[in-house]
Formats: sequence, C-alpha cells, structure tokens
Amino acid sequence: MTTHFKMIFTTCKDEAEARSLARALVEKKLAACVNILPNMGSIYMWEGEVAEATEAKLLIKTKADKMNDVFLTIKELHSYEVPEIQVVEVSTGNLAYFNWMDEVLN
Repeated sequence: MTTHFKMIFTTCKDEAEARSLARALVEKKLAACVNILPNMGSIYMWEGEVAEATEAKLLIKTKADKMNDVFLTIKELHSYEVPEIQVVEVSTGNLAYFNWMDEVLN
C-alpha cells in the first residue's frame, strides 16, 4: 500500500522551541501530530569545528501536499541558521491512523 503521508524530522535548540514549533504546525493544520524527543545529544560539524549540543528532535506527521508549507513554517520559526529538514516516505501502516490524519488535515 503506497500512502501520501510523510514524516519530517527537524531538531530544535531546546524543548521550548520544539513545543512552540510543534504547536504552530498542528494549529495551522500542517501536521496531524508532532512527537517531541527532548534532551537528545548531538555531535556535528559546524563552521569547520566539531560541536556538541543538547537538542530536541521533532517527528512531524503530515501529508505530501502540506510538505512545502511545513518547510516554510520551520524556516520562519526556527532559531537555527540552517535547520534540519529531512523527509521520510511513509509506505505503509495502520489504515485507521491514516484515515484520522486525513480527517485532521482537511
């Protein structure tokens, strides 16, 4: 079963920013649900140096036709100069959950 749903990942500087972004996405009906994984350790390269930070990861559940608006909202509200935005195709899953997502995102 192929679906028209996407999972979008982003990270935020802290849980407060993550909650604010998640709430905005749900209120604008751009996401049916956003999970927040707080206090995640990250090690990454930034401006030629290895950096380390505690961040919050967002798992944004949306539909393909909302994806560009999700991107724009993340870029508008995010504090990072270069926010992570990665998209994962949702190929299959619980049909009842997908029906709920369709209902919520209409």
